[in-house]
Amino acid sequence: MEEPLRLQAYETMRSRKRQRNIFLAVTLLPGLLLYTLFRFLPAFIGLGISLFDWRGVSLNMNFVELSNYQRLFQDGDFLIAFKNHMYFFVFNTIIVFTLAVTLAVILTNNRLRERDFYRVMLFFPTVIPAVIINIVWMSVFNPNNGLLNALLALINVEGKNWLGHADNVKNSILFVMVWKSLGFYMVLFMAAVLNIPTSLFEAARIDGCNELKQTIKITIPLMWEQVRTALIFFVVTSSGVGFQLVFMMTKGGPNLASEIMTTYMYRLSFGGQSKFGYASAVAMAILVITTTITLILMRVTKRETYEM
Repeated sequence: MEEPLRLQAYETMRSRKRQRNIFLAVTLLPGLLLYTLFRFLPAFIGLGISLFDWRGVSLNMNFVELSNYQRLFQDGDFLIAFKNHMYFFVFNTIIVFTLAVTLAVILTNNRLRERDFYRVMLFFPTVIPAVIINIVWMSVFNPNNGLLNALLALINVEGKNWLGHADNVKNSILFVMVWKSLGFYMVLFMAAVLNIPTSLFEAARIDGCNELKQTIKITIPLMWEQVRTALIFFVVTSSGVGFQLVFMMTKGGPNLASEIMTTYMYRLSFGGQSKFGYASAVAMAILVITTTITLILMRVTKRETYEM
């Protein structure tokens, strides 16, 4: 009697497992197909095109093997774009995440009465379209009648050509990048801080820990996984954000002073040069660099997970 019951239970379990697998396949397959169609397939096509000398307007494709990749290391414009790209990436990451964590801790403190106002004010740039952001800041940085130089004139400080001079353009764009990205990560980290049990902070205060020690010993370790995940997301998406701001504000100028790899790739392909093969090699270089940085960060930032 027990054997038939056992077999029946086993068959029921197999049936439920089969139904679950069918459900997962049906729900995941459309998204997987779309992701393959618009992500993986273009990447493989781009890899193939990078092996050709192709102008993109005909079927005449000259196979050049790895010549496009060898050319990258000899291309002065690409090396400048690479250095600028790393400049924006490194400083943008450090500034955004340092300020986001700091502001998240400050703005979750109930003793700050104006915290709701600061939350809205800092998050607001995140919801503004990139086109509007560029128009506003190009107006602010205008050397002739811009708001920034006008404010500097009030305190007898000489204004500058913020976007038209090589010494100023990178830091000006970097400021806008930080301004746009900060609010999103601040709100993300605020959610992580608010998820920490208040009893831990109360116990720390009883033990004599001040606010700084509580932040270092409790807040940051318990929100580290959220910071790590956000950092990976930031690395993957930073190239796209950088392209929007740089292309619309300066188009990589003046004299390549703000050129980054994505704007250089666009200039090679759609900027009149029609070097789609070489531009695809630049795109593959961006993919490799971004993937390498992501893997390194995943390894370096791996920490022991703390349970709350």
